[in-house]
Amino acid sequence: MDEFSSKMSENKLAAKEKIGDFIESGLPPVQSEMVIATLNGAIGDYLAQRNSRFLQPMLLRDQHQTLVLEPGQLQQQLTRCSERIVVCVHGWCMNDVQWKRKAHDHGESLRRYGYTPIYLRYNTGLHISENGENFARMLDALVMAWPCPVKELVIIGHSMGGLVTRSACYYAEQHQLPWLSVLNTFITLGSPHNGAPLAKLACWIDDRIADSPYLKMLTRLSEIRSSGTKDLSRGYIRHTDWQPQAELALPPERPALPQGVACYAIASCLGQNLDDEKNLRLGDGLVPVSSALGAASEGLLALNYPQPHQWVVGGINHIDLLTHPQVAHQVHQWVLFNTAD
Repeated sequence: MDEFSSKMSENKLAAKEKIGDFIESGLPPVQSEMVIATLNGAIGDYLAQRNSRFLQPMLLRDQHQTLVLEPGQLQQQLTRCSERIVVCVHGWCMNDVQWKRKAHDHGESLRRYGYTPIYLRYNTGLHISENGENFARMLDALVMAWPCPVKELVIIGHSMGGLVTRSACYYAEQHQLPWLSVLNTFITLGSPHNGAPLAKLACWIDDRIADSPYLKMLTRLSEIRSSGTKDLSRGYIRHTDWQPQAELALPPERPALPQGVACYAIASCLGQNLDDEKNLRLGDGLVPVSSALGAASEGLLALNYPQPHQWVVGGINHIDLLTHPQVAHQVHQWVLFNTAD
């Protein structure tokens, strides 16, 4: 590392220390879910190092309670569960509560078709691969503790949630975890499989800071990028992708989509004209369409979603992928087409 790079690293570390001190001593002890989720996305790796009171740990919830992954206790918590589970995995700087927006929730909307919705909460500032491997083990515990035999598992991942799920599938295969055998359908909503521009991610943080009076003091938050932010900008889902020896150790290919699973990708554009190349590059305001579809790009092989498993829609931004009726309809169609029955 040259002298300039070393100085930049020292400055960023010092800035993190100052922000960390302000967060721990300057913020009120109780904060909103949105503030905590934003802090974790921006500097969640640092919050984990400090064991901060604002740390967002990995949990599975049902929108009412945190689930205890022990057979007897889980049965008491979920008295009316079904043999079909849909797990919703939120995106960067968000949490499980934010799946419900404008009276809609993709997971809850599948309950009428016999699915029990479960929601992952996690620290989006940690490396995606760390969250992915932990999620893989947590899913294994969930399926083993489920009150009845699990016939079908569906996962819906929004934004970073799609990458965390791809990572979980990769590590489930590496560790031969049995839950992968019941994963039937996996849908990503605006997930940056090829990465997302850092400038857009910084603007995303700035906009969320502007919405909170307590975070307005943290004007440099978008300049201090967490491990999760860096991974999101590059589409990294394995430990070896970001480790120091990555450039020498990695083969040119990337992990394939999980075998035997019906995998689907939804991408959106802010503009309505899907034939306009500019609209496709802009995408949903955060993720370009080519990235959301995992297309071949800059030495990356395509993820090879079959053409009928790709869907691009215009006039919908990154957050509206969680609520738009057209998106909900497409999710329902794919899930029910692949149901175990």
